[in-house]
Amino acid sequence: MKPKILFKMVILLFSIVMIGACSSNEKPTVEEQVMKRVPFPKSTNILHIEDHMDGKMILYKDKSGFRASFYREKDDYFQGTSNAELNPQGGFDWTMINNPNMAIFAGIIIDEKITKVIVKQRTVEHQAKIIDINDGERYWFTTFDELEDPLNGEADPLKIEAYDKEGNLYWKSGVYEDGLFEGRTN
Repeated sequence: MKPKILFKMVILLFSIVMIGACSSNEKPTVEEQVMKRVPFPKSTNILHIEDHMDGKMILYKDKSGFRASFYREKDDYFQGTSNAELNPQGGFDWTMINNPNMAIFAGIIIDEKITKVIVKQRTVEHQAKIIDINDGERYWFTTFDELEDPLNGEADPLKIEAYDKEGNLYWKSGVYEDGLFEGRTN
C-alpha cells in the first residue's frame, strides 16, 4: 500500500475513534425526555420529580398553568394532564387525565388552610401527596389504576375534596346531594 493512502486511512480511523470517544453514550435525563413531550417546552419550569410506580411523577408549570405528567423510561411511556390555574380563586385547583394505563389527579394549593386532599371514587379513595416547593408553593398528586364507572342511574362518583387542619371539608368538587358543586364550602 502506498504511504499516502496508508496515512489517510490511519487519519480516518483515528478521526472515527476520536469522534466516537467524544460523543456521549449517556442516556437522556428524565428532564430531557419530558421536555421533548411537553406542549410548551420553552415556557416549562419543572417543579418536582419523584419516583412513582416504576416511573417518575413530574410536576411542572408552563405558560398555560400547572401540569403533571408520568414518565416510565423502560417503555418510553409518557402521560400528561391538562392544565390547572396557577392562581385559582378559592385557593385550590385540579387537573387530571384518565388513560387505560393510569388516571392522574394533580393540582395546586394556594390557600394555606388546606392541609389534606382526598380523591374519592365509588369504592376507593386516595389521599394525595402534598409537595411543598421551596418558595412556598404547594402542589398535590395521586394516581389510580383506573376510574370507576357510576352504577346504573347513579351520578358520577368522582369527588376531589380538600380539608383544613381540623379535618373539616374546606373545598370540594363533584356531584353531591345538592347537585354539581366546585369551590369552597364556607
